[in-house]
Amino acid sequence: MIWLAMLSLGVSLAQQNYDHANELFRQGQLSQAADALNLSLKENPSYLPAWTLRGKIAMAYDRFDYARAAFRRAASLDPNSAYAQFMLGFFYYVDNDFSNAAPVLDRARRLDPDNPRVLLYQALSQEGLAHPDLAEPLYQKTIALEARLGRPNPETHTAYGRLLFTLNRYEESALQVACVLQLDPHSRDGRYEAGRLAFERDNYAEAAQYAEKALAEPGSGTLDRQIHFLLTRAYSRLGDTANAERHRKQFEASPPTLRR
Repeated sequence: MIWLAMLSLGVSLAQQNYDHANELFRQGQLSQAADALNLSLKENPSYLPAWTLRGKIAMAYDRFDYARAAFRRAASLDPNSAYAQFMLGFFYYVDNDFSNAAPVLDRARRLDPDNPRVLLYQALSQEGLAHPDLAEPLYQKTIALEARLGRPNPETHTAYGRLLFTLNRYEESALQVACVLQLDPHSRDGRYEAGRLAFERDNYAEAAQYAEKALAEPGSGTLDRQIHFLLTRAYSRLGDTANAERHRKQFEASPPTLRR
C-alpha cells in the first residue's frame, strides 16, 4: 500500500507542477514554464498533459524537432485521447506535413466528433494535399457544426473563402468573406480577402483601401508580405507609381515563411 500512496503523491505533484507551468505558458513566460514542466515530468514521466504542453512550448521556441517528439509521446501514452491526437495532427499541419496530419486528425475526429477545430484542420490538411473536393465538404460541415454550437468562427469562413477563391468561385468566396467581416469587422484576414476580391473585379481603388486597412490591423494570419504584394499590384493598376514602388520595396524586404 505504501507504493500506491507514493504513486498517488507523484501524480499530485506532477499535476501541481503542470498547472503552474500551464499558467506560466498562458502568461508568455516560456522559460519559467519549461522549468516547471520539467519538474512535472520528473515526478511522473507518463503525465500526458505535460507532454502536450512541452510540445506547445517547443513550437513557441520554433524547436519543431522537440515538439514532434513531445506530441508523438503524448499520442502514444493514450491513443484514445482526442486532445493528444488533435495536437499531434495540428503540429503536422503547421509543419506542412499534410500526409501525416490527415490520418491523425481523422482519428481525433472519431474520438471527438463534435469538435469543430478538428474538422477545420482536417479540411485545411486535405486542401494542403491538393484535394479541394475532400476539403470543401469538411469546411461546410465545420461551419454547420459551429452554427449548431452557437460558436461561428471567422477563421473557418476565411479558410473556406480562400479555397473558393483558388477555385475561381469569386461570388461564393465573397459570401464567406462577408461572414468574416460580419463576425469580426476588424479582421485582418477578412479585409485582405475583400481586397483580393475587389482586385479580381478590377476595382483597384477598393482593393487598395481594403489592403491598407488590413495592413493597419494586428494579426498572425495574413502576412505583411502578402498585403504589400496586393498593394503593389493595386497601386500599379491605378497608376500610382510612388505607392506601388513603396510597397514593392516593403514586399521584397519582408521574409517569406514556410510555417503556417
